[in-house]
Amino acid sequence: NKSRRLNFCRRGTKYIKSTDEGRKIALEYRWPNLTTTEAESKKEQIFWENEYIKHGTCCLPLYDQNAYFNLAVDLKDKFDLLDILATHGIRPGATHLTSQKIADAIRSVTQGIPNISCYDDLQGKSEL
Repeated sequence: NKSRRLNFCRRGTKYIKSTDEGRKIALEYRWPNLTTTEAESKKEQIFWENEYIKHGTCCLPLYDQNAYFNLAVDLKDKFDLLDILATHGIRPGATHLTSQKIADAIRSVTQGIPNISCYDDLQGKSEL
């Protein structure tokens, strides 16, 4: 049961930087940019902008930018992905896993159908 990837659905959509400190704190805690400092992440918001343009635009017009990020925070609070995976014996760095096993673990808790796949990185290692 495969569907098309939901990426870049509305080209030309602009990201509006958040000025709400509460939202920035919530996003930084639940959806951090791991490549920069917290202060720079909150100020520049490049990571969140990229995520919104790539995925959030696929929710339009049902969810605008604010609703998209509210939903992301709510889902993170409802489903702790690392906990879900650990409960099913799946840990970071584990080898010999299939994307199907990971998808089944997520689906068993969320009742949603995750769209995940593996690919080979530049060194030939498989990554999710």
